[in-house]
Amino acid sequence: MDDDVPLEGVERPWRLIAVELIDLPRRVENIPHLYVGKTTKPVEERFLDFMAGKGPKTFAGKWLRLRQDLLEFHGDIFEKKKSEKILHSEKERLTRQGHAINGSFTIWHTYVVDLDPTGIPDPGKGYVYVGQTSHTPEERYAIHKAPKPEPPAIDLGVAVVRERGMGLNYVLAAELSPQPPFFLYKDALNAEYVWAKTLYERKFKVDAGHVTPGRRQRKNRAEKCQI
Repeated sequence: MDDDVPLEGVERPWRLIAVELIDLPRRVENIPHLYVGKTTKPVEERFLDFMAGKGPKTFAGKWLRLRQDLLEFHGDIFEKKKSEKILHSEKERLTRQGHAINGSFTIWHTYVVDLDPTGIPDPGKGYVYVGQTSHTPEERYAIHKAPKPEPPAIDLGVAVVRERGMGLNYVLAAELSPQPPFFLYKDALNAEYVWAKTLYERKFKVDAGHVTPGRRQRKNRAEKCQI
């Protein structure tokens, strides 16, 4: 997100800016919601712009104080592409720490569902489904088990869970790592893959939201599993 751009013909370095916001949802109760961006102005000057209503309208009236102390990178950046890369890295790092960033406060979970193995050849130690979700596992399971809607409504459930789901397996989920919650989608997606692979290696028969071990994943199925 660009806070401002240099005047034409004038080269000024980019700087990162972090501001604590108030009256916005948090990912973790005691970890502040932050605005993290970049600016070509001195950071203190840009913060005064925000306080005067000259910043992103989404956060008008919600600026509290500068939080440069939370940034890992401090200094001038003279290439725009490099500034964008560093900004992205800082936002990911702070997100993993539990900060809500720029209005985003989603939390992801991974979960395991026991599936009915009736008619399944060699279900091993058990037949399970592994998924990740931005809902609670209980909410996501309820979505899976809901009746399939009539078109044009979108079916957000996965057929194998709707037809064979017998409930969430909290015991098995607690044995796996990494453990949720996750504050980045890609971390939740990676955990889903690791969980599914681990259970597959333990001789469970596994179906998974995105990458089922030993099976090519269908694109439309993967897209439905991103909720």
